[in-house]
Amino acid sequence: MRNRIAAFIAGLVLLPPLAVSLSGQGWDDPAPVTGTVWLPALSGMLAVIAFGLLLDTLTFHRTGHSLMRSQRGYLLWNAVAGTATCMLLAYLNLFAGAWFTPADSDTAALLLAALSGTALLPVVLITRLWLAGLPGLIRLSTRRFALPALPAAAASMLLLLAALTGLTAGTIWIDHLGWLFWASPLLLLVALQLLWHESTIFSGLAQGDWSRVLLGAVSGIAVGGIALAVYRLSGGAIYLVADTGILVAGLALFGLLCLQVGDVVAENWRGRKRADIFKKKPFPIPIVTRKDQ
Repeated sequence: MRNRIAAFIAGLVLLPPLAVSLSGQGWDDPAPVTGTVWLPALSGMLAVIAFGLLLDTLTFHRTGHSLMRSQRGYLLWNAVAGTATCMLLAYLNLFAGAWFTPADSDTAALLLAALSGTALLPVVLITRLWLAGLPGLIRLSTRRFALPALPAAAASMLLLLAALTGLTAGTIWIDHLGWLFWASPLLLLVALQLLWHESTIFSGLAQGDWSRVLLGAVSGIAVGGIALAVYRLSGGAIYLVADTGILVAGLALFGLLCLQVGDVVAENWRGRKRADIFKKKPFPIPIVTRKDQ
């Protein structure tokens, strides 16, 4: 798991500035935005936490099980992972300029993202678990058309190529390849999962099970939408480059990334040895030994 996390972070941190450097482009300063940011951001996160507590309580009353009551350690590590994930997304935004806030420096923007991610990722997981308990949604998202499954090696190479293209060419031509640039974190993490013979949030599609994908996307839209709405209602200033449709798609993509990060964190709770990236082959010549008579 550590190797995958290191490769994931290194790819997101190193490739965009490398692409900018090789292309000869300059680093554009963020557009100035006036207004308040920290208090509205805190209000938004408190609203997200309250939303998560409500859904966790409803899940517990319905099933007798909830993440906060049964798996607090797992949820705590997801808070840490959410902090790192949102900081990485804010770092990528320094190259893409998809949103601008009154944060007076890049460091402040990263810290603002860290504050947000600590609550966002765990609540996305809680929301997905609550949605999974609704029979109607499960019936709508399972037993649907199945996608043809590619061999894991071929799928991982294709996804890795798409992620590397998004983080390099997408950085240079953000106006044309912005969709691939923002999809690259999820594509890279899924590719690394396949390289290490792990399942992904898309594994069920081959059997026609779309529940994880659809519920993860809905969870990202709901949690991200609440955070953004409360932030704005509290007087927070933010300038979004994308229109409403693209914003909703971005929140759905964020929900899928949170779900995949949660799967990576969950590996420590599965109780089995992780697979290596390269499977060991048996020695080609069998060796037979005989005991002395």
